[in-house]
Amino acid sequence: MPRCTCSLSRLISSDGNERGKRIWAAVIASAFLLTAASTQAGPPFVTDDPEPPPPGGWEINVPFIVERTAGKTDMDAPLFDLNYGLPDIQLKLEIPIKVVHEDNNGTTAGLGDLLLGVKWRFFNNEKSQLQLGVYPQLLLPSGDHARGLGEGRTAFVLPFVAQKSWGQWTLYGNVGFWWQNAAETRNYVYAGAVLERDFSERLTLGVELFGNSPKERGGGSDVAFNIGGAWKLSKHLNLLFAGGRDIVGDTTAMAYVGLQVLTK
Repeated sequence: MPRCTCSLSRLISSDGNERGKRIWAAVIASAFLLTAASTQAGPPFVTDDPEPPPPGGWEINVPFIVERTAGKTDMDAPLFDLNYGLPDIQLKLEIPIKVVHEDNNGTTAGLGDLLLGVKWRFFNNEKSQLQLGVYPQLLLPSGDHARGLGEGRTAFVLPFVAQKSWGQWTLYGNVGFWWQNAAETRNYVYAGAVLERDFSERLTLGVELFGNSPKERGGGSDVAFNIGGAWKLSKHLNLLFAGGRDIVGDTTAMAYVGLQVLTK
């Protein structure tokens, strides 16, 4: 995905005031169209895309992720998201450093649950720019459940992932099912979609809509949105950012800010 190093305002000013006004108008209009079209790659979004890193290449994401619900702030500070590419295959390992603050019980911190995954892109038509894949992942209970740093039991997810591109636009989405073993949890279905647009060779912006059926016994469903993107800092380094909140559910705010290292 193309990303950005210089600020948009500098790009605009270098081409003159009149052109700058037209570019700003296009950015604002396109952002509006993104939101309206989805009133719905992976990083910085929750939804995954089916595209793996190039064979022999690494994609390393190191974000800080914050989620605020009533009475509680949950952070990955940071998350180490390591991905390695093989032909049409991606190997994944996530290592979170969790920080959990409960308004009435103080703060705990430590290693969270590890996530292992294998993405298989089984269909890739370059002419139609359509990609399809599956992305099974296993959650390992390495975090201390008693301190609120992990689930305490293994869990497994099997999503189907799809992506379609045309011109400067990309649409991708997931539909999946989580099997959970912890006593207070329940199995659930989730889905998500992201619509992105490349505004230049360096800047990509997108909007995401995602949701799930109840994750816990007696809990409710969630529907949430994110707006974010990526800014290319150098050939192999991108800045990732996103923010949003629940439309239905208890999450009042969520944010993602991190760096992405690409070796190929």
